[in-house]
Amino acid sequence: MIEELKAVGLGHYESKVMEVLMNEKLNLRELSKKSGVPFGKIYSIVKNLKSKRLVKETNSRPKLVYIENASQMISKLLKEKEDNERLIMENLHSLATEIDKSKNKPQRFFQIGTTVQDNKKIQARSFTEAENEVLQILNIHHKPESNRESKTVWEKEIANAVKRGVIFRSVYPRGTRLPKILQYLNKRYPTKFHVGRLDTDFTRCDIIDEKKVLIKMVSPDAVNFGGVIFVENEDLAQNLKKIFEEIWEQAD
Repeated sequence: MIEELKAVGLGHYESKVMEVLMNEKLNLRELSKKSGVPFGKIYSIVKNLKSKRLVKETNSRPKLVYIENASQMISKLLKEKEDNERLIMENLHSLATEIDKSKNKPQRFFQIGTTVQDNKKIQARSFTEAENEVLQILNIHHKPESNRESKTVWEKEIANAVKRGVIFRSVYPRGTRLPKILQYLNKRYPTKFHVGRLDTDFTRCDIIDEKKVLIKMVSPDAVNFGGVIFVENEDLAQNLKKIFEEIWEQAD
Protein backbone atom coordinates (compact mmCIF):
# COMPACT_ATOMS: atom_id res chain seq x y z
CA MET A 1 0.00 0.00 0.00
CA ILE A 2 2.81 2.43 0.84
CA GLU A 3 4.39 2.21 -2.61
CA GLU A 4 1.02 2.66 -4.30
CA LEU A 5 0.25 5.74 -2.22
CA LYS A 6 3.66 7.19 -3.05
CA ALA A 7 2.95 6.51 -6.73
CA VAL A 8 -0.16 8.72 -6.60
CA GLY A 9 1.70 11.67 -5.10
CA LEU A 10 2.09 11.20 -1.35
CA GLY A 11 5.42 11.45 0.43
CA HIS A 12 7.03 8.50 2.24
CA TYR A 13 5.88 9.53 5.73
CA GLU A 14 2.46 10.58 4.45
CA SER A 15 2.00 7.17 2.87
CA LYS A 16 2.99 5.36 6.09
CA VAL A 17 0.49 7.41 8.07
CA MET A 18 -2.30 6.87 5.52
CA GLU A 19 -1.72 3.12 5.47
CA VAL A 20 -2.24 2.90 9.25
CA LEU A 21 -5.27 5.21 9.21
CA MET A 22 -7.04 3.08 6.64
CA ASN A 23 -8.32 0.89 9.47
CA GLU A 24 -7.91 2.84 12.73
CA LYS A 25 -8.62 6.11 14.52
CA LEU A 26 -5.52 7.08 16.48
CA ASN A 27 -4.11 9.96 18.46
CA LEU A 28 -0.81 11.46 17.37
CA ARG A 29 1.36 9.43 19.74
CA GLU A 30 -0.32 6.15 18.75
CA LEU A 31 -0.11 7.10 15.10
CA SER A 32 3.60 7.85 15.40
CA LYS A 33 4.26 4.50 17.06
CA LYS A 34 2.22 2.39 14.64
CA SER A 35 3.33 4.16 11.46
CA GLY A 36 7.01 4.44 12.40
CA VAL A 37 6.99 8.19 11.72
CA PRO A 38 9.08 10.09 14.32
CA PHE A 39 6.88 11.86 16.87
CA GLY A 40 8.63 15.13 16.08
CA LYS A 41 7.33 14.93 12.51
CA ILE A 42 3.89 13.41 13.01
CA TYR A 43 2.12 16.73 13.69
CA SER A 44 3.33 18.37 10.47
CA ILE A 45 2.53 15.24 8.44
CA VAL A 46 -1.04 15.12 9.74
CA LYS A 47 -1.39 18.87 9.20
CA ASN A 48 -0.39 18.43 5.54
CA LEU A 49 -2.81 15.55 5.08
CA LYS A 50 -5.61 17.62 6.62
CA SER A 51 -4.84 20.51 4.28
CA LYS A 52 -5.18 18.05 1.37
CA ARG A 53 -8.54 16.92 2.82
CA LEU A 54 -7.38 13.34 3.07
CA VAL A 55 -7.75 12.89 6.84
CA LYS A 56 -9.91 14.38 9.59
CA GLU A 57 -9.65 14.86 13.36
CA THR A 58 -12.21 14.33 16.10
CA ASN A 59 -13.08 17.06 18.62
CA SER A 60 -12.23 14.76 21.52
CA ARG A 61 -9.23 15.00 23.84
CA PRO A 62 -6.84 13.72 22.80
CA LYS A 63 -7.85 14.29 19.19
CA LEU A 64 -8.06 11.20 17.01
CA VAL A 65 -6.96 11.24 13.40
CA TYR A 66 -8.96 9.17 10.89
CA ILE A 67 -9.91 8.61 7.26
CA GLU A 68 -13.63 9.07 6.80
CA ASN A 69 -13.99 7.16 3.53
CA ALA A 70 -11.09 5.18 2.06
CA SER A 71 -12.53 4.83 -1.45
CA GLN A 72 -13.29 8.54 -1.72
CA MET A 73 -9.78 9.36 -0.53
CA ILE A 74 -8.20 7.05 -3.13
CA SER A 75 -10.49 8.45 -5.81
CA LYS A 76 -9.38 11.98 -4.92
CA LEU A 77 -5.70 11.03 -5.12
CA LEU A 78 -6.16 9.30 -8.48
CA LYS A 79 -8.07 12.27 -9.90
CA GLU A 80 -5.35 14.69 -8.80
CA LYS A 81 -2.67 12.45 -10.31
CA GLU A 82 -4.56 12.23 -13.62
CA ASP A 83 -5.07 16.01 -13.71
CA ASN A 84 -1.39 16.68 -12.98
CA GLU A 85 -0.24 14.19 -15.59
CA ARG A 86 -2.61 15.65 -18.18
CA LEU A 87 -1.34 19.16 -17.48
CA ILE A 88 2.28 18.02 -17.78
CA MET A 89 1.49 16.19 -21.02
CA GLU A 90 -0.28 19.20 -22.52
CA ASN A 91 2.58 21.52 -21.57
CA LEU A 92 5.17 19.16 -23.04
CA HIS A 93 3.10 18.72 -26.21
CA SER A 94 2.86 22.50 -26.62
CA LEU A 95 6.57 22.99 -25.97
CA ALA A 96 7.62 20.25 -28.40
CA THR A 97 5.23 21.56 -31.04
CA GLU A 98 6.59 25.08 -30.79
CA ILE A 99 10.19 23.82 -31.00
CA ASP A 100 9.42 21.70 -34.09
CA LYS A 101 7.50 24.57 -35.65
CA SER A 102 10.42 26.96 -35.17
CA LYS A 103 12.71 24.47 -36.93
CA ASN A 104 10.21 23.68 -39.71
CA LYS A 105 10.07 20.10 -38.53
CA PRO A 106 6.98 17.79 -38.65
CA GLN A 107 4.75 18.37 -35.62
CA ARG A 108 3.61 15.05 -34.19
CA PHE A 109 1.14 16.24 -31.56
CA PHE A 110 -0.66 18.69 -33.83
CA GLN A 111 -0.61 18.10 -37.56
CA ILE A 112 -2.48 19.94 -40.27
CA GLY A 113 -2.64 18.48 -43.77
CA THR A 114 -3.78 20.55 -46.72
CA THR A 115 -2.98 18.23 -49.63
CA VAL A 116 -4.03 14.75 -50.70
CA GLN A 117 -0.51 13.50 -49.88
CA ASP A 118 -0.81 14.93 -46.37
CA ASN A 119 -4.13 13.19 -46.04
CA LYS A 120 -2.64 9.82 -46.97
CA LYS A 121 0.06 10.01 -44.32
CA ILE A 122 -1.93 11.59 -41.52
CA GLN A 123 -5.02 9.40 -41.90
CA ALA A 124 -2.88 6.27 -41.53
CA ARG A 125 -1.93 7.36 -38.01
CA SER A 126 -5.45 6.59 -36.81
CA PHE A 127 -4.90 2.90 -37.46
CA THR A 128 -1.14 2.37 -37.09
CA GLU A 129 -0.93 4.13 -33.70
CA ALA A 130 -4.13 2.71 -32.21
CA GLU A 131 -3.57 0.44 -29.22
CA ASN A 132 -7.06 -0.17 -27.84
CA GLU A 133 -9.89 1.46 -29.76
CA VAL A 134 -10.78 3.50 -32.83
CA LEU A 135 -14.17 5.20 -33.13
CA GLN A 136 -14.95 6.53 -36.59
CA ILE A 137 -17.72 8.70 -37.96
CA LEU A 138 -18.15 8.63 -41.74
CA ASN A 139 -20.79 11.15 -42.73
CA ILE A 140 -23.14 11.38 -45.73
CA HIS A 141 -20.35 12.87 -47.85
CA HIS A 142 -18.26 9.69 -47.57
CA LYS A 143 -17.43 8.27 -51.03
CA PRO A 144 -15.83 4.81 -50.59
CA GLU A 145 -15.48 4.33 -54.33
CA SER A 146 -13.32 7.45 -54.84
CA ASN A 147 -9.54 7.57 -54.27
CA ARG A 148 -9.44 3.78 -53.96
CA GLU A 149 -5.64 3.61 -53.89
CA SER A 150 -5.43 5.48 -50.59
CA LYS A 151 -8.55 3.89 -49.14
CA THR A 152 -7.23 0.39 -49.84
CA VAL A 153 -4.05 1.21 -47.90
CA TRP A 154 -6.09 2.51 -44.97
CA GLU A 155 -8.42 -0.47 -45.04
CA LYS A 156 -5.42 -2.80 -44.81
CA GLU A 157 -4.17 -0.83 -41.82
CA ILE A 158 -7.60 -1.12 -40.20
CA ALA A 159 -7.39 -4.89 -40.73
CA ASN A 160 -3.91 -4.98 -39.17
CA ALA A 161 -5.14 -3.00 -36.17
CA VAL A 162 -8.12 -5.31 -35.62
CA LYS A 163 -5.92 -8.40 -35.94
CA ARG A 164 -3.62 -7.12 -33.19
CA GLY A 165 -6.63 -6.61 -30.88
CA VAL A 166 -7.85 -3.05 -31.49
CA ILE A 167 -11.62 -2.56 -31.15
CA PHE A 168 -12.94 -0.72 -34.20
CA ARG A 169 -16.39 0.87 -34.38
CA SER A 170 -17.43 2.86 -37.42
CA VAL A 171 -20.61 4.71 -38.38
CA TYR A 172 -21.27 4.34 -42.11
CA PRO A 173 -24.00 6.10 -44.12
CA ARG A 174 -27.01 3.93 -44.86
CA GLY A 175 -26.81 2.43 -48.32
CA THR A 176 -23.03 2.80 -48.58
CA ARG A 177 -21.42 -0.49 -49.55
CA LEU A 178 -18.77 -1.73 -47.16
CA PRO A 179 -15.40 -2.33 -48.93
CA LYS A 180 -14.44 -6.01 -49.35
CA ILE A 181 -11.59 -5.92 -46.84
CA LEU A 182 -13.94 -4.53 -44.20
CA GLN A 183 -16.69 -7.00 -45.10
CA TYR A 184 -14.20 -9.75 -44.29
CA LEU A 185 -13.34 -8.15 -40.95
CA ASN A 186 -17.01 -7.85 -40.07
CA LYS A 187 -17.40 -11.62 -40.50
CA ARG A 188 -13.99 -12.77 -39.23
CA TYR A 189 -13.77 -10.56 -36.13
CA PRO A 190 -17.37 -9.83 -35.05
CA THR A 191 -16.30 -8.91 -31.50
CA LYS A 192 -13.60 -6.52 -32.70
CA PHE A 193 -15.00 -4.87 -35.82
CA HIS A 194 -18.43 -3.23 -35.69
CA VAL A 195 -20.30 -1.10 -38.21
CA GLY A 196 -23.35 1.03 -37.45
CA ARG A 197 -25.50 2.63 -40.13
CA LEU A 198 -26.74 6.20 -39.91
CA ASP A 199 -27.00 9.14 -42.28
CA THR A 200 -25.34 11.99 -40.41
CA ASP A 201 -23.72 15.24 -41.49
CA PHE A 202 -21.53 15.38 -38.38
CA THR A 203 -17.88 16.14 -39.05
CA ARG A 204 -15.86 13.20 -40.38
CA CYS A 205 -13.58 12.15 -37.51
CA ASP A 206 -11.66 9.35 -35.79
CA ILE A 207 -11.18 9.11 -32.02
CA ILE A 208 -8.12 6.99 -31.16
CA ASP A 209 -7.59 5.44 -27.70
CA GLU A 210 -9.60 8.27 -26.09
CA LYS A 211 -6.64 10.65 -26.49
CA LYS A 212 -6.06 11.36 -30.18
CA VAL A 213 -8.39 12.85 -32.77
CA LEU A 214 -8.37 13.07 -36.53
CA ILE A 215 -10.79 15.51 -38.15
CA LYS A 216 -11.24 15.52 -41.91
CA MET A 217 -12.90 18.29 -43.90
CA VAL A 218 -14.91 16.73 -46.72
CA SER A 219 -17.55 18.08 -49.09
CA PRO A 220 -20.30 16.72 -51.34
CA ASP A 221 -17.86 17.03 -54.24
CA ALA A 222 -15.35 14.19 -53.83
CA VAL A 223 -12.78 16.20 -55.83
CA ASN A 224 -12.66 18.91 -53.18
CA PHE A 225 -10.51 18.29 -50.12
CA GLY A 226 -10.62 20.82 -47.31
CA GLY A 227 -7.85 19.41 -45.17
CA VAL A 228 -7.14 17.13 -42.24
CA ILE A 229 -6.20 17.82 -38.62
CA PHE A 230 -4.60 15.33 -36.22
CA VAL A 231 -4.29 16.37 -32.59
CA GLU A 232 -3.41 14.63 -29.32
CA ASN A 233 -5.82 16.12 -26.81
CA GLU A 234 -7.73 14.02 -24.27
CA ASP A 235 -10.41 16.65 -23.58
CA LEU A 236 -11.26 16.93 -27.28
CA ALA A 237 -11.18 13.14 -27.63
CA GLN A 238 -13.56 12.73 -24.68
CA ASN A 239 -15.97 15.33 -26.10
CA LEU A 240 -16.03 13.62 -29.49
CA LYS A 241 -16.34 10.17 -27.95
CA LYS A 242 -19.47 11.31 -26.13
CA ILE A 243 -20.95 12.54 -29.40
CA PHE A 244 -19.91 9.30 -31.12
CA GLU A 245 -21.73 7.23 -28.48
CA GLU A 246 -24.89 9.31 -28.97
CA ILE A 247 -24.69 8.77 -32.73
CA TRP A 248 -23.92 5.06 -32.23
CA GLU A 249 -27.08 4.65 -30.16
CA GLN A 250 -29.11 5.97 -33.10
CA ALA A 251 -27.37 3.79 -35.68
CA ASP A 252 -28.80 0.58 -37.11
